[in-house]
Parts: sequence; C-alpha cells; structure tokens
Amino acid sequence: MSTPFDKQLERLAERHGFLRIGADQVDTFAASGDSVLLLTAEPQTCPEAWDMALVLPEALKAWPGRFRAGVADPAASAAIAARFGAGQLPAMLFQRDGAWVGKLEGMFEWDRLVSALGAMLAAPTARRPGIGIPLRVAAASSCH
Repeated sequence: MSTPFDKQLERLAERHGFLRIGADQVDTFAASGDSVLLLTAEPQTCPEAWDMALVLPEALKAWPGRFRAGVADPAASAAIAARFGAGQLPAMLFQRDGAWVGKLEGMFEWDRLVSALGAMLAAPTARRPGIGIPLRVAAASSCH
C-alpha cells in the first residue's frame, strides 16, 4: 500500500525529474555531471524528511540544469547513509563525475540551502568519507 510520503517521492520524479535511486544504483546515478541525491527517512519519525522533499526541488531552481537530482526512499536511504557516513537524515549527497564532493545533513533555512547548493557546485572533489565500512549510527532516531 502506498503511503502519502511514497506519493510525494513519486511527485518528485514526475514533476521535478528526480530519479528514484536504490541502494545499488548510487554509483551509476552519480557517474556523470554534478549530482545531488536526497536521502529520506520515515516522516513519522523525521518530519524534516517531508519538508526537504518539498523544499529541495524549489531550491534547485536557483541553479537550473546544474544538478542531476535523485531521491532514495527511506529503506534505501538507510543503506546509502551508512555507506557514505551520513549520520542525520534527511541528507543530500553531492558527487561530480562519480567523485565525492560533499554532504549536507538535516533541514536548512532557504537562503542557507540555496547558498550551500552553490557551494557544492564550486567545491573541489575530495576523498569519500569513511574507510569503506558502512557507518551505523547509535542514535535511536535518524532525525536531529
């Protein structure tokens, strides 16, 4: 059965061109150009996940055509977050031509989010976080 949040993720794809990304598709998704992957969480435990799913597509309009955007559902997001060391959801992972650029975790005020997106476009690539072993966060909630 589809939840309201599942429907919101579908709207991201239908209205804003976000690709739905599974845990095993991250490398292929990020292989060319600048990409942003939104990692989500169940909105019942992390309301900011719902907020970010609404705000991010609008913020990306400040940088038209610059980012290839994707979104992972909560189950895939948990696996992806562990792989990339994201300890707080929602999170955004940024890559350029398959190389790591950075991540933003949590919810952002509008001006700070638009500015951070621009900073990610200007940032050099860097070493991916972690040592290849998935991170497991000890906190009870993926939010905060």
